[in-house]
Amino acid sequence: MNIVNIEDGYCRRIRSYLDSYLNNELFVETNYEVLKHMEICDSCSRSLRDRARLKDQLKSAVMRDYAPVALRERINDNLRAGRRFKLSTLTIVMAAAAALLVIALSVPFVFKSISSKESLSLHAEVTSGDVTGQLLKIGFDDHVYCAIDHGMANRKFTVEQMSERLGPEYAGLVEVLKQRMPQDYQVVVGHRCHYRGREFIHLIMLNQSDEVSLVITRKNGETFPPDGAVAVAGAAAAIGGATAVEKAAGVPIYERAWQNVQVAGLETRDYLAFVVSNSTMDDNLQIASSLGRSIRDFLSKLEA
Repeated sequence: MNIVNIEDGYCRRIRSYLDSYLNNELFVETNYEVLKHMEICDSCSRSLRDRARLKDQLKSAVMRDYAPVALRERINDNLRAGRRFKLSTLTIVMAAAAALLVIALSVPFVFKSISSKESLSLHAEVTSGDVTGQLLKIGFDDHVYCAIDHGMANRKFTVEQMSERLGPEYAGLVEVLKQRMPQDYQVVVGHRCHYRGREFIHLIMLNQSDEVSLVITRKNGETFPPDGAVAVAGAAAAIGGATAVEKAAGVPIYERAWQNVQVAGLETRDYLAFVVSNSTMDDNLQIASSLGRSIRDFLSKLEA
C-alpha cells in the first residue's frame, strides 16, 4: 500500500510561489496562504530565507562587479562598425545574441549608471555597537530596495489596489496618512514587500519635491535603547551621526541620516515603524512626530 504525503505536495505548491512572493507578485489571498504556511512549516520557512539570502547576495555581486572596460569598448566599436552595412537576417540574429551577452556582462555597469541611489544601502555604514543605527537601517534598506531599486515610488495605486495589497489588517493606514500627512502629500503606494526574508508594510507619499516612505515590520526580538539615548544625541550629532530622540506625543522617536536620506523610527510592543524620506532632517522628524501617536495607536489595536 502506497502512502501519499499530502503535506509534501502542499509544500511543493507553496515553494513554487516563493520567488513570486519575494518579488511581491502574488495576489493578497495567495500571500496570506504563504504566510500562514510559513508559521507552521520550518522547512518552507528555511527555504524562503535561503532564497531571500541568495537573491540579496546576487544583487550585491551584480552591484559590485563591472564588465571589463576593454570588452565594452570592443563591443561598442563592433556595433558602430556594424551600422555601416546592411545586415542579413542571420547577422541580425547573431548581433542580437551578442547584445544579450553584452547586457549580461555589463549589468553592473548599467545598474551603477542608472542612479547612484540604488547602491545607497551598500554605503550606509553602522558600527557594531550602534543599536539605534542598526534598527533604523532596517527601514532605510527596505525604502531603498523597494521605493528606489524597484521603482515603486514611480507607481500610483488606487485606494482599492492599496487595500487589496495591504490586506484588511493594514488597509486603514491609508486613511491615517491622509489625515495626518501635510496636505501637499499624496499617498500613491500601499503594499506588502519583502527584503532579506522579512515582511514589510510599505506606504509611499509624494509631493512635488519629496518622497516619504512609512515602513512597518514586526519585531524579531529587537527594541530601541531606553530613553537614556537622549544623552547620546549631542555626542552623536557632533561626529555626524545625526541621532535625535524626541518625545512626540509620548512616543520616543529615533533618527539617523545616510547619504542625505533621513530615517526616523519608533516602536510598539510588536512592531518597528520608520519614516524615511529625501527631505531635510527637520522636515522628516516633523512628519514622524505628526504621525507618531496615530501610528502607535493603530498598531497597538492590532496587538490587543
